[in-house]
Amino acid sequence: MQDAETIVKQVLSGELWGKPARFSNEPAAKAYRGALPVDEEGFEFWAFERPDNDAGRHAYWRKPGVFLVLDASLEVVKLEIAFVRVTQALHAFAG
Repeated sequence: MQDAETIVKQVLSGELWGKPARFSNEPAAKAYRGALPVDEEGFEFWAFERPDNDAGRHAYWRKPGVFLVLDASLEVVKLEIAFVRVTQALHAFAG
């Protein structure tokens, strides 16, 4: 789970940012597949392009394109998304 400040920044930007995955130097936007369980905090979204992998528990977006941009200065990729549901408390962010 991400902190409230990070969630607010993502909602305002419409982007999911991704750093390199464990054991990799290549930044990737990553997420659990499927709907957010009712009793869990976090957010659910739609991506405007398919993930790079078609199976497994996690989805990964690594290949830059129209909706996935590499920001080399920050060493992240930025995936344009549409938020569907946010269940995490955002009031903890006061900035």
